[in-house]
Amino acid sequence: MKNWKLFTLILSAAMLAACASTQTEEDDLSRPKKADPAVQEQQIKNERLSAQTAKQMAKTMQLPSIHYDFDSIRPPEDAYPILDKIVTVLQDDTTLHLIIEGHADIVGSDEYNYWIAGSRAAAMKSYLVSRGINAERIRIHSYGKSRPITLDNSSEGRRANRRVDFKLTTRSWHAVY
Repeated sequence: MKNWKLFTLILSAAMLAACASTQTEEDDLSRPKKADPAVQEQQIKNERLSAQTAKQMAKTMQLPSIHYDFDSIRPPEDAYPILDKIVTVLQDDTTLHLIIEGHADIVGSDEYNYWIAGSRAAAMKSYLVSRGINAERIRIHSYGKSRPITLDNSSEGRRANRRVDFKLTTRSWHAVY
């Protein structure tokens, strides 16, 4: 009987210790992971570029990216002020050409991500053309999920990869392609 009580006491202590260690592991899993430095760097750069005037954009030849919501090809509301600045840049200097690159996150098939990234880039081009920019001055590319900013699969990391990038160039299209 004494052995039985001792055995039960040791078994109970072992089970409590196991439960305590399991809770610690669960607590560690529920803590947010440290943010990816590449995502933070991109956010800071994008905020700085978004604050530029159209003249500054033309001078630096650097334009901010536009980030999309999941499964959406509709430009977000915060994209329009940036697009209007790009219109001004292109209207003020007719020698400039624009390359629009669409990107997607890793959710979905390769074909779907290629399509949605291209649709996002095409939506940007449509807006610029509707504001009077000649369509021949704009080229679009879809990279799907092949050029991520980060491999972080958190919601923040996936959002960073769902974007449209803009590149200004003075080279003729024959030299670019």
